[in-house]
Amino acid sequence: MTTYSFTARDESGNAHSGVMSASSVAEIGRMLRAEGRYPITVRPTGETSGATDANGSTTNSASASAAVDVKISRADLIHFSTQLAIMVETGVQLTEALDCIATQANKPHVRRVVQDLSTTVQGGTDLSTALSRHPRSFPRLYVALIRAAEKSGMMAKLLRRATDYLRDEHETIRRVRGALTYPAIMFAFAVTTTVFLLTFVMPKFTVIYANKGAALPLPTRVLMAISGFFVEHWSVILLSVATVVSCGIYYVRTESGRRTWHAVQLRLPLLGSLFQRLHLARGLRMIGTMAGAGITLVDCVRTANDLCANELYRDMWTDVSEKIQHGRPLAESLANSPLVPRSVAQMIHAGEKSGRMGNVMEQVALFGEQELKDHVAELTRYIEPAMIVVMGLIIGGVTLALMLPVFTISRVVAH
Repeated sequence: MTTYSFTARDESGNAHSGVMSASSVAEIGRMLRAEGRYPITVRPTGETSGATDANGSTTNSASASAAVDVKISRADLIHFSTQLAIMVETGVQLTEALDCIATQANKPHVRRVVQDLSTTVQGGTDLSTALSRHPRSFPRLYVALIRAAEKSGMMAKLLRRATDYLRDEHETIRRVRGALTYPAIMFAFAVTTTVFLLTFVMPKFTVIYANKGAALPLPTRVLMAISGFFVEHWSVILLSVATVVSCGIYYVRTESGRRTWHAVQLRLPLLGSLFQRLHLARGLRMIGTMAGAGITLVDCVRTANDLCANELYRDMWTDVSEKIQHGRPLAESLANSPLVPRSVAQMIHAGEKSGRMGNVMEQVALFGEQELKDHVAELTRYIEPAMIVVMGLIIGGVTLALMLPVFTISRVVAH
């Protein structure tokens, strides 16, 4: 029998700590759950060198820290969170659940991260602190929700809430990427085809037309001049394009360049409103999810600011956070920003008056995400025919310029 110190919470969220004797960590968990208490940390008393896992083996802290830099994908995080929520809800001890997930993980990097979480928790650290050691894998919002769950004792409920948020965000980003990928592929195909016609096809026609000595139409002469420039100066063109792209990437990585690029994104024709809806919906979803978990509004807004990918919206959330700390309502702070539709600010104002901020924020986030989905569907519907028309004009124009001299030569020969 080994003596273990523990911390746990009851159904009301009240914290308890003490010492119990048992043969293993798993038995301590079963004993605590039989008493209606949820175990947070369990560790052997006097433990100083490494953490003891469920099998009684000792893990070196240096090897455990090797997984800190590992990054798992959002899809793997959703799968992990879903499994953990189900196990915790059915009464499985947290460390046992983590060990089970690590054993069943098919991907080595996922297994390393989960094993590190299990080792850290068994060493007496809270799950939220263990998660925070992996900032590349677990977003700050996810860590904040787990920390709130540890304080309230509602681990299963808030794990489900975190999983729902991750799944909704993943689906939203997937839709936006899908809407942007199609026109990008079509544009790249059109540019590649045009360059191929100008550099490989047009020079052969140029030789034929030059030998005929016929008067060439204006479109053909222009196309031949462009083709000749490409063929004669292809190295200069490639070097210029590479230089411009490199300078653009370097500039965008600077603070002023990043801000300029983010401002341009919000003003792009057709796509600008898409980016605006995306950033606003993600921010509102974060605040709604965290507010529903009982996290203070200031912390919710700060998290939305930290996780926002657009500098202009980050400035907005920073301004909102400062105003809230000075006693200004959230709706009033948002209403003063040109980045927030007036209808959204009005709905949030209604939520503040009713005292149901968390619920109203989630409803507003759902409204924003539905608007985003509708806009993506509408944009896709218009982009497809528009890109086909553009490709037809480019390729058809080049082909027409190539074939026009044929008719001119035919008339010259006929006369």
